[in-house]
Amino acid sequence: MLIAGGVLAPVAQSAGAWVAESTRFVVLLDVFGTPWPYWLALFVLCGAGVLRTGVRRPMRQAVATACAAGVVLVVFFRLVVSDVLGAGWKESERIPAPEGAERYVAVETGRAVIDPLWRVTVVSGAGLGARGHVVATYGERSGFLAVAWDGPDTLLVTGTDGVVTVRLDPRTGRPDRTVDLG
Repeated sequence: MLIAGGVLAPVAQSAGAWVAESTRFVVLLDVFGTPWPYWLALFVLCGAGVLRTGVRRPMRQAVATACAAGVVLVVFFRLVVSDVLGAGWKESERIPAPEGAERYVAVETGRAVIDPLWRVTVVSGAGLGARGHVVATYGERSGFLAVAWDGPDTLLVTGTDGVVTVRLDPRTGRPDRTVDLG
């Protein structure tokens, strides 16, 4: 059971990430968006499962050592490499929609090694039914300046290249276009 659970963990993450991208549910994007916990579960559960089986001692030790090495590599890459190479997105601003619409815009900042990055996401709904859609991404070629609501279904995204009007579907919050200047 432990080994089967370990093997299924990365498979579940891949399937969950696909469903999350298809549905854009914020809760699923949060749960399945990062693969490293699932790979950690693979190595820990498979190592524990092999140690509990009746496999001969030399084989058991070899598999347990390989699983321990996998745990060390996953933790190393998560703590060291992903902090250096990953964008490290952090929400810096949240702007609620006007007129009581159940949506908001989140501005996230990150970095690509030393260059700043910005991502603008609109989130429609609340709780488990909240859905997020990326509206704009800015990188080293063009800087992000501001985002403002121009009614409950229209955003004005301002970058160093000018202002872009993005209209949102009134039901789903899906943008009619995206800005990608990263």
